[in-house]
Amino acid sequence: MKYSAKKLTAQYALTQAAYWMVFCGLYTFATVYLLSKGLTSSKIGIIVACGNLIGFVLQPYISGLADRFQNLTLHYLVEVLIGIMVLAILLLLLLPDVFVLIFLLYVIADALLQVLQPLLNSLSIYYVNAGINVDFGIARGMGSLSFAVMSSVLGFMCDKFGANVSMISAILLLLAVFCLVFSMPVIKACDEQKRDKAQSSKQKMGIVSFLMHYKRFSMVLFSSVLVFIFHNMYNTYLIQVVKGIGGTSTQMGTALTIAAVCELPAMFGFSLIARKFSSAKLMIFATIVFSIKAFATYFAGNIFELYASMVLQMFSFAIITPASVYYVNEVMNEEHRYTGQALMVGTTTVSGVIGSLLGGFVLEATNFHVMLLVGCFISVSGTILMMTFARNEKED
Repeated sequence: MKYSAKKLTAQYALTQAAYWMVFCGLYTFATVYLLSKGLTSSKIGIIVACGNLIGFVLQPYISGLADRFQNLTLHYLVEVLIGIMVLAILLLLLLPDVFVLIFLLYVIADALLQVLQPLLNSLSIYYVNAGINVDFGIARGMGSLSFAVMSSVLGFMCDKFGANVSMISAILLLLAVFCLVFSMPVIKACDEQKRDKAQSSKQKMGIVSFLMHYKRFSMVLFSSVLVFIFHNMYNTYLIQVVKGIGGTSTQMGTALTIAAVCELPAMFGFSLIARKFSSAKLMIFATIVFSIKAFATYFAGNIFELYASMVLQMFSFAIITPASVYYVNEVMNEEHRYTGQALMVGTTTVSGVIGSLLGGFVLEATNFHVMLLVGCFISVSGTILMMTFARNEKED
């Protein structure tokens, strides 16, 4: 049976768009929602960190379920996870505002949100391997665009109708993701593909052995963690930063919209950029801009200066995200690339855990200025390490 690549790309782009709008409501506006429940910054940090950490632990296990059980398709796995998330968020809205309940239900929803992302990314590979050219770049660009729109809309809606709007929107959009994935065709994998997977899995080494073998790559991973600690800390507690300089939830949404819109040119045009510059140079450049953005944020005295700092997202996050994928493919031996990609993605999750905890406790003990300054120096440390170790050379 023939499938239309254009139709599947459109469906997949809508799926990515809906997912990133869910991410905006459930994760980016988490602090806004949890503050409305009377939680302190340190408690919010613990909740978000636990969600990220559990998601990081569950991710490789759940991602492997479809391979281990022949009757369990990728589509069905995504649908089951969405069902659990919807139930958790519904209970979060309906049950009393007791800390233990908020903690358990939000951590479940957040952890599964992290698990869902690589599974949805794998859908494009699923179809490409079946000979259907689903364009991931266009779909991911639509994700950034939808995130930008959602950030602005949610900021306004939360100011006008209350923070529960973020969770209600997450439920509705999760149902949209469910319907979109359900409408996409399931294609049976051939025996040869399964044998290839089994063969490649035998060639994988343990994580410790992997990191010892790829010493320079390990330092690049560590530098990425340091840079993203500030990025995640800043995004998690952005509402405190915005309110600290006299802003509102609406203006927080506007700031996120500016950042997301600025990502689009670099993401859509990255293939052209990659032809002129090596992935290592692009990662070094991006981390330098990350540190510049960190200090620009620290010195922002009003909301308009904060808006200006968000433009730097174009040369930092929007560059390092695709560049890191290219970098792994260029420096890894073929049989180790899957592990390398998984570890590179994992740096964001690990930094999210550290950033949430560290930011929460620093905010609780001092103020947002001190939190930003701590983040600046952590980011600079990561930049220096990236400049030292990032090279487009294989480590044999």
